[in-house]
Amino acid sequence: MSSNVPGARRTSSLTGSSRLSLSVGKNNQPAAPNGSGRHPLKHEWSLSYVHRPPGAKVEYEKEIRRVATFGSIESFLQLYSHITPPNEMPAVTDLLVFLGRIGRPGVWEEMRDGGKFTLRLLHPITPVLYESLLFALIGDQFDSSDGVVGCVLSVRQSEDILSVWVEEEGDSVRNGALREKILTFLNLPPSTLCEYRSNRALLDAASKPYPPNPALSSHTTHPPHAAHAPHTNHNEHHHADGHDRSYAGQQRHHREPREPREPREPREQREPRESRDRETREGAFAGKRENGWGHSRRE
Repeated sequence: MSSNVPGARRTSSLTGSSRLSLSVGKNNQPAAPNGSGRHPLKHEWSLSYVHRPPGAKVEYEKEIRRVATFGSIESFLQLYSHITPPNEMPAVTDLLVFLGRIGRPGVWEEMRDGGKFTLRLLHPITPVLYESLLFALIGDQFDSSDGVVGCVLSVRQSEDILSVWVEEEGDSVRNGALREKILTFLNLPPSTLCEYRSNRALLDAASKPYPPNPALSSHTTHPPHAAHAPHTNHNEHHHADGHDRSYAGQQRHHREPREPREPREPREQREPRESRDRETREGAFAGKRENGWGHSRRE
């Protein structure tokens, strides 16, 4: 990636193919050149990346490295021709393309009222899908009401994760229209798993303490059944018909009554165990001697 990330990729032909053609606007027409002969994009974009060694813990925000900004087709193509292909990037690398005005790309706190759509991809198909999404993003193929502000490609060891970020949750997010649009741009079927999670929900989940370890708890949490509310103790497990069908309840109903125990002597009246054991052993040995066990008789 430029001089920061080693490796260079083969420059793709961006004309003559409906999938690879880069245009600006809804009519799929190339932008008119400005005075400098460049074709401006509607927005200025930034390219950043994050990399950490596998297993290392880092502060994500502090590891974001901004590589460049671009605002025309020519400047983008010049930068894009030096980007390492996703299938050649080291594991645990994030590639972030966001609107230039976003100060902290890929950070939940930067877009508290927004969220992201996420797709999990197999390595072989990642380059094509990422390229398609990237061209749709900077080519202004999303509506302004969609609120799309960027995308992140997360290269991992076993899979890749492609996410589309929105600044605010609009109607297109809630009614599923934006999800359908993303799948259409990527030429994926509607049944493709494309999940949405809000940044506020992620922040709330991150701020909560870790749940208690069931192995260390005296009560076991069980999944709710259809006929009753969730519970944490089998002894409180009652169905709607009023019958206790818990394991403890069944044991109470079916356990045989125990015989009453004989009362034991008070502790102070008992003989020491050592003396009782000695008398028992001596009695046994005396019986053996009387019967001649262990001894040979001589006539």
